[in-house]
Amino acid sequence: MPNETLEEARKRAGYTQQYMADKLGCSRPTYAAIEADPARATVLQAKTICSLLSKNYEYIFFGSNVNKTNV
Repeated sequence: MPNETLEEARKRAGYTQQYMADKLGCSRPTYAAIEADPARATVLQAKTICSLLSKNYEYIFFGSNVNKTNV
């Protein structure tokens, strides 16, 4: 379970869904769907969201229980 939902992170940053949608180049309903289910985001959208919210990908999309392996 993520540490913080996209909605919580967005609100903490002071952004609206419309602002995020504009930055992602999508409609507000599309962004709302991503917020409800982050797995819907493309890699580029996910990177943009994390950049806008100053969060790393793992924090938002996977939470703190990410297993890290050495490759």
